[in-house]
Amino acid sequence: MPRLKRSALLAALLLAPQVARAQDMADYDYENLVLSGVGAHLMEVFPSRADPALGLNVRVDLGLLGPNVRITPGLTYWASQLRDSEVERMETRIEAACDRGGVPCPGIELGDVEVSDLSLQVDAHYLWTTDYFVEPYAGLGVSLHLLNGSGEFVDDTFIEDLLDGIAPGLDLVGGLEFPAAGNLRVLGEARAVLTGNTRYISLGLGGAWRFPPEYQRPVVAPPPAPATTGGR
Repeated sequence: MPRLKRSALLAALLLAPQVARAQDMADYDYENLVLSGVGAHLMEVFPSRADPALGLNVRVDLGLLGPNVRITPGLTYWASQLRDSEVERMETRIEAACDRGGVPCPGIELGDVEVSDLSLQVDAHYLWTTDYFVEPYAGLGVSLHLLNGSGEFVDDTFIEDLLDGIAPGLDLVGGLEFPAAGNLRVLGEARAVLTGNTRYISLGLGGAWRFPPEYQRPVVAPPPAPATTGGR
């Protein structure tokens, strides 16, 4: 078995350069990006520490960076309440900190605590072409999250400072697009986000509209006319 593993590893190392050459990196260039469309969808967000909530995502389509790779920046917003178990855990930790400081403060009640997340993300989607009435995609994204906490007994306290912050994130995304009338597309998307203490998955449904070529910015130049040959 060790010999078999070594042989498999050697084969993988020998094949890796061939696979890399199969997709020429010269095909991927930021100069290929063109503002090509816009989209939006509503989503159900399932945070790890808060109650499920509705969220909104809006995005722009910058077209293809290279073969089958689409770049889509976007904005996402959602807000929800911390679960009772999370609030109780915070109350217990505050009471324990008071006890350690020699100033007991039993019976702390923080009430309802709301958390919100406004994020800017940039995704890279790999698009699959199929023979069916559906176009799947999957990819990765990076995001920047503006996190905010608030509540009647939280505002203007150190607890709010703990809940507020700016944090980077990593996104995993996958979805399906269904061509509709004209340049309109219906989409369904699933996303998993990891950022600091805020982790969530979301399921969304919405639509996207792809600009006709003459409205894409910068305007896509028409292909050059074929050269004509002939004598006088």
